[in-house]
Amino acid sequence: LLWGIEGIGKDALAFEFAKTVNCYSPIIQGDAVYACDECKSCKQASNFSHPNIQYIFSLPAGKGSDKSESAVNKLSDEQIDEIKEQLSLKSENIYHKVALPNATQIRIASIRDIKKNLSLTANTKGRRFVVISSADEMTGEAANAFLKTLEEPHENITIILSSSKKEALLQTILSRCQQIHCDPIPDEILTDTLVQRYSLNLADAKVVATFAQGSFTKAIEYMEGNVQELRAEVIEMFRCSLKKNTYRIELLEYIDKFTSSNDKNLYESIIKLLLFWMRDVYTYSMTRNDDAIINIDQKDRIAKFIELFPHADIPKAIRDLEITASKIRRNVNPKLSLINLFILIRANFLGISS
Repeated sequence: LLWGIEGIGKDALAFEFAKTVNCYSPIIQGDAVYACDECKSCKQASNFSHPNIQYIFSLPAGKGSDKSESAVNKLSDEQIDEIKEQLSLKSENIYHKVALPNATQIRIASIRDIKKNLSLTANTKGRRFVVISSADEMTGEAANAFLKTLEEPHENITIILSSSKKEALLQTILSRCQQIHCDPIPDEILTDTLVQRYSLNLADAKVVATFAQGSFTKAIEYMEGNVQELRAEVIEMFRCSLKKNTYRIELLEYIDKFTSSNDKNLYESIIKLLLFWMRDVYTYSMTRNDDAIINIDQKDRIAKFIELFPHADIPKAIRDLEITASKIRRNVNPKLSLINLFILIRANFLGISS
């Protein structure tokens, strides 16, 4: 079982291991072994067509009630085409998260496919692998059926589960797995990757990497969602809230805009961006160290901010932000939560009540 937060490459690790074990000409460097990425086996593994590697993930329910029927055979031609498209995207970027409409569960039909596959004699030399992505999405019926498979060891076969919600797996399954924790990706590595692979400038890459909190998948989502533009709007909303006069209408327009979509992820992103900004203000006011700043491209603005509000209680502002985030997670009205937040911020920074 490979477990850890979402988007750090648990499936990528599983596939690289399976590919390396089956590689015809593995590269050995000291104690490390790498797949050659050139042989037929490696190419099959890279495009998800290797006969020795079975990949299981959540599928739509499909039609038909024949229990002997394969999970894929129950799907429509359109659903199968969508699966092919998702696997093509994952072959281009192993960190791509396979996402299919109405696919939130690994059902018992998929587990039966595993059992059937393992009962057959391998047609290709090498070691066989079963990779079950987001194994916590197995239904209760599927998990119990899978437990029986784990209790029947098969020669020359490795089963790898991945999960970002280990606690959702049956304890009886956990007890039969070697559990390997996968750490979040360090910000420095994420930043370098975003700069080198996606040509982001260093300042933007640093913001995205910190925002992603160790998840490469989240970093890509934030990058494609243009977190830089959102940050600019959030900072403007924050600046607007601190105007001494005629701030109310403009501030409410910002809040209305952000809450009109009823998107919890957006609210969370807004709070995070404000938290990063406040922490930069506090860190820079205490250390004057550029290296400690997340929003490095905003250094001059942060320094000016510190000059304008020398008596602001930044730790209190950070606590108010964290409390607001907690309220929104508990489904407290987001518009009222944000209005209350900025009332508290004004009282803190300007020394007035409204």
